[in-house]
Amino acid sequence: MYQYSDRISYSEVDANLNLTYFNLVNYMQDCSCFHSDDVGVGVHYLAPLDLGWFVTTYEIHINRLPKYMERIKISTYPYQVRGMMARRVYVIESEDDGELLIYADSLWVLMNLKSLHPARLNDKILEAYPLDDEKPDFKFDRSKLQYRDEGELVGKFKVNENHIDTNGHMNNSFYIDVTRRYLPKEDFSQITVNYKKAALLFDELDVYLVELESGYQVVLKKDDEVYTIVEYK
Repeated sequence: MYQYSDRISYSEVDANLNLTYFNLVNYMQDCSCFHSDDVGVGVHYLAPLDLGWFVTTYEIHINRLPKYMERIKISTYPYQVRGMMARRVYVIESEDDGELLIYADSLWVLMNLKSLHPARLNDKILEAYPLDDEKPDFKFDRSKLQYRDEGELVGKFKVNENHIDTNGHMNNSFYIDVTRRYLPKEDFSQITVNYKKAALLFDELDVYLVELESGYQVVLKKDDEVYTIVEYK
């Protein structure tokens, strides 16, 4: 387990002083990066090897969004670290009373940044992420989202310089930031993201909205190819 504490800043909240979904994903992503770098297999280790971790799935459960000035603890537990992939559980709690605010599951693939093919985890990486017996046992759906072309075209989005991360692709947090703007209403407690293809600088993506029985699906496509599916329930 890896953990750090922080306080919700004014620049991270919305008009209601709640943490934005964009910054929620950034907290989880930062926790992963801090963990990897602190155990010696982070960005500074991977970059010279032309390697990088790509997230393929997030399943985020929200009990309550933390508010401005609230102190929080962010924890991550890597597991099923093998082959070319790894999973991580995230937990965000109130530092004052331990209230469980958010928990999430994720699936990551180690990629060769030149060939854009999956790369096998070496011994150093495997040894850096031992299984933690105290990993919380949350129930996750782990759904593989499907899009059946029944959505309504509701907008277009262009990837700009500020969206790009160190892997040269649109940062994970922006996919939620972009897609949630097309929701008819923000009344949900679960966000599931399946990243199908990475968006690159200046890509122009079509945004499709699908109404589900209990929520919405927002899909980013380019030339009829699905890049990302986000479900809000």
